[in-house]
Amino acid sequence: MNILLKTNTSNPHLELRDLKRFKDGSGYSSLLVVHSGAFQAEISFYFEEPVFDEFLNRLIEMNRTLSGKAILKPYYEPEYVAFEMLTAGHVQVTGELFEYSAPSQHLEFGFEIDQTCLSPLISDLQSCKKEA
Repeated sequence: MNILLKTNTSNPHLELRDLKRFKDGSGYSSLLVVHSGAFQAEISFYFEEPVFDEFLNRLIEMNRTLSGKAILKPYYEPEYVAFEMLTAGHVQVTGELFEYSAPSQHLEFGFEIDQTCLSPLISDLQSCKKEA
């Protein structure tokens, strides 16, 4: 399943492409696709089931209360994607990605979206949980 953050523009762009649950049910794998200004990345991104549940619950709470932060991050790796509610319905999306190759690669990104982008994202994430 593909989970796309619908921003009504082609840039910024955030997508969990080909999101799949591990056969043992312990977590998920996907290709994280990010376009933020002039920067782009497509990188394998993994996270555990409890992390996904907490991320989804915090997004739901953010959407309801218009405050808070939600982080999608594997337990033992530094990569992450975070959503933080700012003032006046603005949501800051940030992240940090690493590729451990020679030489190593590192991308730190950030952009803002409107709070109205959260509801479709939450709905898609909930559908993914049901399908998995």
